[in-house]
Amino acid sequence: MRKRLLTAAALGAAGLYASSRKKERLGVSYQEARRKVVIVGGGFGGISAFQQLSHSFAGSDELGVLLLDRVNYTTFWPMVPSAISGNVEVRHMAYPLRRLVIPRGGEFFQGEVVGVDFERRKVRTEFGECDYDHLILAPGSQTAFFGAKGAKEHAIDLKGLREALEVRGRIIDRFEEAERLRDKAPQGLLTFVFVGGGPTGVEGVADAHDLIFDVLKDDYPNVDFDRVRLVLVNAGERILKGIDPSLANAASRRLAAQRVEVINNTKVDEVSPKHVKLSDGRTLPAHTTVWAAGIQPPPLVEGLEVEKDKRGRIIVDEYMRVKDRPGVYAVGDCITIDYDGPPVPALAQSAEQEGRSAALNLAAEIRGEEPIPFRYQHLGQLVDLGETGALTDILGVRVSGLLGALIWKGVYLYELGYNLNRAQVLFDWTVDLFTRPNISKLFVD
Repeated sequence: MRKRLLTAAALGAAGLYASSRKKERLGVSYQEARRKVVIVGGGFGGISAFQQLSHSFAGSDELGVLLLDRVNYTTFWPMVPSAISGNVEVRHMAYPLRRLVIPRGGEFFQGEVVGVDFERRKVRTEFGECDYDHLILAPGSQTAFFGAKGAKEHAIDLKGLREALEVRGRIIDRFEEAERLRDKAPQGLLTFVFVGGGPTGVEGVADAHDLIFDVLKDDYPNVDFDRVRLVLVNAGERILKGIDPSLANAASRRLAAQRVEVINNTKVDEVSPKHVKLSDGRTLPAHTTVWAAGIQPPPLVEGLEVEKDKRGRIIVDEYMRVKDRPGVYAVGDCITIDYDGPPVPALAQSAEQEGRSAALNLAAEIRGEEPIPFRYQHLGQLVDLGETGALTDILGVRVSGLLGALIWKGVYLYELGYNLNRAQVLFDWTVDLFTRPNISKLFVD
């Protein structure tokens, strides 16, 4: 009943927001433009840069913009762990890039970017080369395994929607085995280890709890659910390091109430198909390990001839310009900013602000105006702790529990930004009021 009241309140509070404004359009296409801008990456940073350029040059034939990405959709990353519990349809957390780009007068090509020839000003892709006069690099990141033996081969990397579906499918598989084997089930079959005490790891283990105890329990009558063990391994002193300690403590209490075992100050040294070895010498029998412990630059960045920091990230100045590469900007998880401000966290809001700043300064460069230094503004953070709980810190106002979950739903419903997705997610939440999520393993390799 609490879950239904909470979701109903979220639906009523958020409503179906629809924008009737006509989208601002660039005046010329990329292929016909004299001045060409290429954006590499359709994540938060790349989309933010594109939208700002379409605003700054609305109706102008001064430049054309091409967006490149290896997939044809953008993912709403903050909701990815929700795919594990299944209360939102996976397709509704993504949106076609063409439907973002084409109405604003840009062009989109799907393809893997494999390199950049800075001297010839060409982006190399799997289908050929694309010319540019100005370039914005926003390729995102890949998961870092920190040298843990077997982690890349045997752990599920919780990096995107496909991987979240894999986690969901793997959990269901384990319960199928447990139902069949009953008392003969091996030790660790129903142990699920999540590595990483940041928001993704915490949300992942919370959504796994919801899947197991709220969705699967009635479908497996011969499984002893007291044998289920959920473990969160965290290298730091406490989980959610970048979040206010009071909220992090509330999250710890919430996880404890959900029977999640949190192991702090410990790293994972080795992952195998049937166990996890920890740095404190312990070995956890576990047939399922999910990795959400860190990020590093993607292969594209590794091959770029640009100045980088010791972690391999592109160094940009306070105007988001890549050092010694005229006309080239970079934003998102793959950069470090050489300026007098504090370190910028690898968050969606950071990438959005960096993308907007890069586009504004690119426009200033074209128009002969002075660029504006980047200054990061932390707007807050949201962490999902399951159906009836969440942590929210918005401009210093901190809330947890049921009210936090209500705010989480309302904010993310608004931030989805696309009318179709809002309607679809609202529909998903409404259906979730009355039914359990479907556990059919469709579309899983």
